Amino acid sequence: MESLNGDHDCPLKYRPWLRQYVLTVPVRYLQKNEVCVSYTITHCPRCGAALPPNLVDQWFDIVEKEFGIIDTWDDEQMKNLPQEFKTDEWWKKRGL
Repeated sequence: MESLNGDHDCPLKYRPWLRQYVLTVPVRYLQKNEVCVSYTITHCPRCGAALPPNLVDQWFDIVEKEFGIIDTWDDEQMKNLPQEFKTDEWWKKRGL
């Protein structure tokens, strides 16, 4: 699955900061003003093996609790978020 992640035409994407795999429409196929919808997947589409659980809820809980960030769309709030929360570093440090 990692080999597919770098392919811009592949609908499979990996979000390392959330340990989340999603299926999404590649941006080049969207019309102007269309919103891209992503679907979280829990199993490998090739072999059916279970993927590690994503950490979406944990990420939002920690970001709100430790940094007071409620609106992750607010660039002003997000600029104060440590860099480790924009990568997989935060969950690896916590042994998740």
